[in-house]
Amino acid sequence: MGIAILWGLFFLLTATGIPLAFGIGLSPLLYTLWAGIPPTVVFQSIVSVNESFTLLALPFFILAGELMVAGGMGRRIAAFAFAVMGWLPGGLAVITVLTCMIVSGMSGSAAADAAAVGSVMIPAMKEKGYDPRYAAAVVAAAGTIGVIIPPSIPMVLYAFVSGVSLADLFIAGIVPGILVGIALMICAYVIAVRRGYPIERYVGTRQLLRTTAECLPALLAPVVVLGGIITGVVTATESAVVAVVYACVVGFWIYGELKLSHIPAALVRTGEVTAVMMLIIGAGDALSWALTVENFATVFAQWIVSFTRDLTVVLILINIFLLLLGLPMPLAPSLLLTVPILLPVVTQLGMDPLHFGMVVICNLAIGIASPPVGNTLFIAAKLSRVSVEETSRALVPFLAINVIVLMLITYYPPFSLWLPRILG
Repeated sequence: MGIAILWGLFFLLTATGIPLAFGIGLSPLLYTLWAGIPPTVVFQSIVSVNESFTLLALPFFILAGELMVAGGMGRRIAAFAFAVMGWLPGGLAVITVLTCMIVSGMSGSAAADAAAVGSVMIPAMKEKGYDPRYAAAVVAAAGTIGVIIPPSIPMVLYAFVSGVSLADLFIAGIVPGILVGIALMICAYVIAVRRGYPIERYVGTRQLLRTTAECLPALLAPVVVLGGIITGVVTATESAVVAVVYACVVGFWIYGELKLSHIPAALVRTGEVTAVMMLIIGAGDALSWALTVENFATVFAQWIVSFTRDLTVVLILINIFLLLLGLPMPLAPSLLLTVPILLPVVTQLGMDPLHFGMVVICNLAIGIASPPVGNTLFIAAKLSRVSVEETSRALVPFLAINVIVLMLITYYPPFSLWLPRILG
């Protein structure tokens, strides 16, 4: 009875159109009033969960991404990618994906990647005669790599919810992120060839070396962040602070484009995003507490196991469920609400929690580019000045490729587990 009331309140509040964080938080609050539990428990849950050391990485990674974009790293990475792959048929689209892959190693945010890369690459593609809808679709799809290649904000959330090592998650995301990037580049290349998009002139070895040298400090950002984690010099949370310091050093003293006047705006944007994230996390933890009181995870796990004990079938059902959930609901609340419920089910059937984390993140990343609420979809459509509906239609082949890669990551665990095991 309590479970039905709790979920009924959640869906009813969400359907009213109030902000999702309030819908998530009010559900357990009203549940406590019905169950005769002191409502102060909900507020204590919301406050205490945000004292986690792991969650300190969130504002620092967000700030690092803001500073890196303001410091000119994104533009130099785009120039480097053009020098390397601009000679391919439809090279600008392939370059867009490659640039997003490199920028992903700095920001941890899909929206930040799509905005930074799209503002440079969409005008360039349109100038060369690319269909604006196709240009927007490439940026929207490539932006999702930002939550798969580390550092990744959703990985911080999964580590917090599941107890899996954040450092292991960062390392596990490297291979899946590269797989997604390569698949999107192949898709962009095939479409560009079929449509006869222009081939850019090779810039020459001298220009390639010059561009590489200029971009080297930006390219070293992921190496510095992940290198500190792999070598054990810093924890995954501390690496976020390292990323901020590195962004300041490169922006202020190497490139000279980061100014003191940029700092207040970056801090404000970081504070806004962090506040929203922390509120969602706190509300999600309160809802998880109420579900725990009702023993929902155990009931759900027993129901799934009674239906089938075949992990292959269970993962098919979970992937379908998450893909559908990711359409109307943003990634963070989807992850925070589902992982505490689904993780006990798959671990009971023998699945590694680290592998499951990559499946969840790669799955929900698809929703970031999907209608009706995909962040990168709206950003790319706005930058390209086309409608969301037109961009959504152009996105279909890219989303299909993402689903294929998701199946590979789901059913071949070494893609997620090989590198963490090699590195110990």
